[in-house]
Amino acid sequence: MIQKADYIRAYADRYRDMFAVRLTTIVAVILVAAWVLDWGWAANFGLIQLGLYVLLWRTVEIARTRPEAPGAGRRFRLRTEWITLGLASHNAVYILAAWWVRPDTIDYLRLLLAGNLMVGALQVHISRRSFLAAVAPPSIAAMIIAANQPQATPTLKFAVALFVLGIIAAAWRQWRGDRETVELMVALTERSRQLQAALGQAETDRAAAERANKAKSRFLAMISHEVRTPLNVILGLTEVLRGRRRPKAEAVIIDDMAEAGGMLLRLLNGALDISKIESGQSDLQIGPVDVAARIEAIARVWRTRVAELGLTLEVVLDGDPADFAVLTDQARVEQVLINYLSNALKLTPAGTIRLVAQARPQADGRIALSLEVHDQGPGVPEDQRERIFQPFEQLAAGRAAGGAGLGLALCRAAAEGLGGSVGVRPAEGAGAVFWFRFTAPRAPVEADAEAAPPAPTPDAPPALRVLAAEDHPANRKLLALLFQSFGLDLALVENGRNAVDALRADRFDLVLMDAMMPVMDGVEAVRLIRAEEAAEGRPRTPIHMLTANVFEDDVARYRAAGADGVLGKPIQIGALQALLEQTAASAVPA
Repeated sequence: MIQKADYIRAYADRYRDMFAVRLTTIVAVILVAAWVLDWGWAANFGLIQLGLYVLLWRTVEIARTRPEAPGAGRRFRLRTEWITLGLASHNAVYILAAWWVRPDTIDYLRLLLAGNLMVGALQVHISRRSFLAAVAPPSIAAMIIAANQPQATPTLKFAVALFVLGIIAAAWRQWRGDRETVELMVALTERSRQLQAALGQAETDRAAAERANKAKSRFLAMISHEVRTPLNVILGLTEVLRGRRRPKAEAVIIDDMAEAGGMLLRLLNGALDISKIESGQSDLQIGPVDVAARIEAIARVWRTRVAELGLTLEVVLDGDPADFAVLTDQARVEQVLINYLSNALKLTPAGTIRLVAQARPQADGRIALSLEVHDQGPGVPEDQRERIFQPFEQLAAGRAAGGAGLGLALCRAAAEGLGGSVGVRPAEGAGAVFWFRFTAPRAPVEADAEAAPPAPTPDAPPALRVLAAEDHPANRKLLALLFQSFGLDLALVENGRNAVDALRADRFDLVLMDAMMPVMDGVEAVRLIRAEEAAEGRPRTPIHMLTANVFEDDVARYRAAGADGVLGKPIQIGALQALLEQTAASAVPA
């Protein structure tokens, strides 16, 4: 909303800008008066005019500095009107008096009168009364002089009147232009104020969003750590069991446990990464994937749950088996299918859930894949088919079945990350069909997406000594089992302080350091170890963080503290074995 004070300040600034021209005019009139008349007349003109301009200056400065004061606008208008009337009247009376005393100076006085009329009329005026106060006295004086000249003819009088009217008309247009200028300045001032307020609010919102983002990051880090820690034990133990001879029936169960744990890990990674996917900043993990084999694995893991609910799960693969082998992000594909299946199980009271996959080669050599989950639930109304893919949006049936409303939003984000799309349409008869379509390059023929992870083998030399700092008892037990299968010398401690003490007392070829531990955390322990190595001239011991917190800022913090690398939890056996082999190669002379 435009404020009255803005008008006052704008007009005051305009009055202030005109002082230089008006004062220059007064000085010129004083000099002309001293030359044509005498210094007495000049002094009279200068003292009164300058005195009135001092009053006008003070009025303008008060208006500029205190425009919000009660009654400021009315006082400013009235005072400028009276001062303008005083200036114009003094000019008119001064010229009439000089003409009366010195009629021989009439030519100079006419020019002086015309000049004063033009300057007074064209100066800034806050109101119509101020404009009339500036033009009326000199106009009356001009008409009096013209009417009382001996040689004044009707034609001359008409010409003088026309001249005066012309000046007034031009000045009136100038006054209107000044008023529009002031209104534009006031509008710009108000717009600038609004923009400043908007910028201030935007900065406040940005700060709030940044705080919320930091809180989200802390929350995600906590969730990541708390979920990955038990999942690390589950997956680690299944890998240990897979490396031992077992009856075939038990081996199948262990393989299913490993599959389910891997799916859970990939689902967790995708859920934690949803904000990056939506902003286009997520790094896709592209690799060879046999989509048909992944669908069969998912179905195999889910069939037990489906049977418990009295339902049937049917898988339909349409296409050449070779066309299902593509280069894509396995975790994203699994994430969509698992969420679709979970949704179907919640909404289907009885009947069959069908998982239909189609692969079709394209002219450009890529493969078009269409994956669908057919349920026999209540269906999705047409006006809700877009909304349900937004975060926290659910239908009544979905809310009744439980859930946070994030599953379909994760599906949309994962699909868009792969350059694909998701949607839902009515199923034949009853239910809904949730579909997922994307294209991907064909995988190389030699790629084997179903290759099992390498089983632990005792490739590292027995002499390799490893120190592991881990506060979680189950994780320490898992590490002991893993390193037992490698045949390595492993020392386990419960916190960073114990790790520092162990390195002071003995030499190790490798240190695996958890990040979050009591007494002293892993980052602080790494800093202290590096500082002591530098101070005592000890050789640099390879230190790798073994942690569930593997966000980018976490990894940067670990490396800044002095860590040589990071192993994420759940432990990837292949990555661990590669690290041990690398450490052994650097520890044993070639």
